[in-house]
Amino acid sequence: MIAKRSDLILKKFVIVESRLSFILPTEVEENNPIDILNSYPVDIDFRIEQDITEEIYRIVASVNINVNNEENMPGYSITTTGMCFFEFDKTAVLSKDQKIQMLQISGLSICITNLRSYIANQTSYFPWGSYSFYAVDVQDLLKSKENSSNEN
Repeated sequence: MIAKRSDLILKKFVIVESRLSFILPTEVEENNPIDILNSYPVDIDFRIEQDITEEIYRIVASVNINVNNEENMPGYSITTTGMCFFEFDKTAVLSKDQKIQMLQISGLSICITNLRSYIANQTSYFPWGSYSFYAVDVQDLLKSKENSSNEN
């Protein structure tokens, strides 16, 4: 099948902050590295912003893995923030709600995927090899973001 081109166009992805480190195990771990890596919770925060030109949108997403715990687990400690810049096809007729929905679902997924790829590439040089965090339920992430915004 020929894939239809999306009206949402990724213009650029950049990393604006990156801190990756390896925490040495303090004792012989009974679990193997893969079990430890798979046990990390992945904390994702994001915001969607519109440029002053109103043609470019950006999604700023941060991923924190094994960071700020009382006692970090051995292995990787990762803080990474990336930005995706998007525009919409100029010939597309989209409402503001349609644009927001495309940015929230497709744009956020694209941004998280790029962050996952960056982290996997960078950690490939680390002692336990490449780390790719689990697939994220974007709908749940959006609900959590909405709930936390309502609480504030």
